[in-house]
Amino acid sequence: MDRRATRPPSRRLPAHVYLRRRLLVGTAAAVAGFLIVAAIGRIFGPDGTALDTTTTIPQITITIPAPPPCTTGDLVISEDPATAWATVVIDTARRLSATYAPDDLVPATDAGFAVGEGVMVRSFVVDDLGALRQAAADNGTPVTMLAAYRSYEEQQQILDLRIAEFGEEEALRRAARPGHSEHQLGTTVDLTSEGLSDVDEAWGASPTGQWVAANADRFGFLVTYPDEAEDRTCYTYEPWHLRFVGRDLAAAVTASGLTLREYLYAFHPPGA
Repeated sequence: MDRRATRPPSRRLPAHVYLRRRLLVGTAAAVAGFLIVAAIGRIFGPDGTALDTTTTIPQITITIPAPPPCTTGDLVISEDPATAWATVVIDTARRLSATYAPDDLVPATDAGFAVGEGVMVRSFVVDDLGALRQAAADNGTPVTMLAAYRSYEEQQQILDLRIAEFGEEEALRRAARPGHSEHQLGTTVDLTSEGLSDVDEAWGASPTGQWVAANADRFGFLVTYPDEAEDRTCYTYEPWHLRFVGRDLAAAVTASGLTLREYLYAFHPPGA
């Protein structure tokens, strides 16, 4: 017996089957066309004018709490400034212990500054401080250093000189009481233009002062007491006074538009 597969004979379907198939295909096409037209109608509207189909996302407003008013106090901070050097708040009400001194101070000459060996900063500040100095020189606005770490006793001497010069009320707007100075942290420096031996508020408008204000944060430093912010910083404008907080935090503070004191009270509140 031949077991090979054989093709069954061709059979033509009845005419009504073909008609039914054509009707089904046509109906499907009509439905698809209707859906497309409806979708276009939703986008363009009945008069052909394009409609806005974007989704509006409600804006979220975040209220930043204001820092406490500038008051005179003598609260010794509970944070350890040796480790919380970037976020500890030092102002007219909060101070460092009279005995606090960093144990890792090194000469600022390690950062390339031509200063006496008694001008000291904490060791981890050196690399970024040196980078700032070099960048300022490369820009044609070289800087030199007037001051860095200052002990509790040295700050008292500075305040006494300011009181003798300006009287007590004005002196306290210009100089911190001992313990209330960021210089005692060992991460704060006073800069001026190379060749100068002093500095004042007018330096902020000089090419060097403007470069420092615009670029210090790239190296982890912030002008702690900017112009027209005495009610928030508690001190008058000091364009030369730079506190090192690290590059990441400096960038965040700059982006926020807040002063350092405002930012720390808002995002690193004392005792939190």
